[in-house]
Amino acid sequence: MNIHDRLRKIIKEEGLSISKFERIIGVEQNSVSTCLRRESSISHQVLKGTKELFPHYSIEWLLTGEESKNHKTIRGIITKLRELEQEINSLN
Repeated sequence: MNIHDRLRKIIKEEGLSISKFERIIGVEQNSVSTCLRRESSISHQVLKGTKELFPHYSIEWLLTGEESKNHKTIRGIITKLRELEQEINSLN
Protein backbone atom coordinates (compact mmCIF):
# COMPACT_ATOMS: atom_id res chain seq x y z
CA MET A 1 0.00 0.00 0.00
CA ASN A 2 1.45 3.38 -0.95
CA ILE A 3 0.64 6.91 0.21
CA HIS A 4 -2.04 7.26 -2.47
CA ASP A 5 -3.75 4.08 -1.29
CA ARG A 6 -3.64 5.30 2.31
CA LEU A 7 -5.17 8.64 1.32
CA ARG A 8 -7.92 6.79 -0.56
CA LYS A 9 -8.48 4.67 2.57
CA ILE A 10 -8.92 7.78 4.73
CA ILE A 11 -11.44 9.23 2.28
CA LYS A 12 -13.36 5.94 2.12
CA GLU A 13 -13.34 5.33 5.89
CA GLU A 14 -14.61 8.85 6.51
CA GLY A 15 -17.45 8.23 4.04
CA LEU A 16 -16.46 11.18 1.86
CA SER A 17 -16.23 11.82 -1.82
CA ILE A 18 -12.89 13.13 -3.02
CA SER A 19 -14.42 16.53 -3.77
CA LYS A 20 -15.93 16.76 -0.28
CA PHE A 21 -12.57 15.77 1.23
CA GLU A 22 -10.89 18.52 -0.82
CA ARG A 23 -13.39 21.09 0.49
CA ILE A 24 -12.99 19.96 4.10
CA ILE A 25 -9.20 20.18 4.08
CA GLY A 26 -9.28 23.46 2.14
CA VAL A 27 -7.46 22.63 -1.06
CA GLU A 28 -8.34 23.52 -4.63
CA GLN A 29 -10.94 21.53 -6.48
CA ASN A 30 -9.50 18.45 -8.25
CA SER A 31 -6.12 18.76 -6.52
CA VAL A 32 -6.54 15.50 -4.60
CA SER A 33 -8.39 13.69 -7.38
CA THR A 34 -5.69 14.57 -9.91
CA CYS A 35 -2.95 13.53 -7.51
CA LEU A 36 -4.65 10.19 -6.83
CA ARG A 37 -5.45 9.51 -10.46
CA ARG A 38 -1.89 10.23 -11.62
CA GLU A 39 -0.28 8.93 -8.42
CA SER A 40 1.77 12.12 -8.41
CA SER A 41 3.22 14.10 -5.51
CA ILE A 42 0.88 14.96 -2.68
CA SER A 43 1.04 18.62 -1.78
CA HIS A 44 2.00 20.02 1.59
CA GLN A 45 -1.51 21.54 1.89
CA VAL A 46 -3.12 18.11 1.50
CA LEU A 47 -0.84 16.58 4.13
CA LYS A 48 -1.32 19.50 6.51
CA GLY A 49 -5.11 19.57 6.08
CA THR A 50 -5.35 15.82 6.60
CA LYS A 51 -3.23 15.99 9.74
CA GLU A 52 -5.22 18.89 11.20
CA LEU A 53 -8.74 17.76 10.33
CA PHE A 54 -8.33 14.00 10.64
CA PRO A 55 -5.89 13.67 13.55
CA HIS A 56 -6.94 10.09 14.25
CA TYR A 57 -4.91 9.15 11.15
CA SER A 58 -1.28 9.70 12.02
CA ILE A 59 0.85 11.58 9.55
CA GLU A 60 3.48 8.90 10.16
CA TRP A 61 1.05 6.25 8.93
CA LEU A 62 0.00 8.35 5.94
CA LEU A 63 3.60 8.90 4.87
CA THR A 64 5.17 5.54 5.70
CA GLY A 65 2.42 3.04 6.37
CA GLU A 66 3.69 2.50 9.91
CA GLU A 67 1.61 3.50 12.88
CA SER A 68 2.39 4.04 16.54
CA LYS A 69 0.66 1.91 19.16
CA ASN A 70 -1.33 4.94 20.38
CA HIS A 71 -2.75 5.64 16.93
CA LYS A 72 -3.64 1.97 16.46
CA THR A 73 -5.58 2.11 19.72
CA ILE A 74 -7.33 5.35 18.75
CA ARG A 75 -8.29 4.00 15.32
CA GLY A 76 -9.62 0.81 16.94
CA ILE A 77 -11.80 2.84 19.28
CA ILE A 78 -13.10 4.99 16.42
CA THR A 79 -13.92 1.88 14.39
CA LYS A 80 -15.90 0.43 17.30
CA LEU A 81 -17.73 3.73 17.83
CA ARG A 82 -18.72 3.81 14.16
CA GLU A 83 -20.00 0.25 14.38
CA LEU A 84 -22.08 1.16 17.45
CA GLU A 85 -23.41 4.25 15.68
CA GLN A 86 -24.52 2.10 12.74
CA GLU A 87 -26.25 -0.33 15.09
CA ILE A 88 -28.05 2.51 16.86
CA ASN A 89 -29.12 4.05 13.55
CA SER A 90 -30.48 0.69 12.37
CA LEU A 91 -32.69 0.54 15.45
CA ASN A 92 -34.43 3.81 14.56
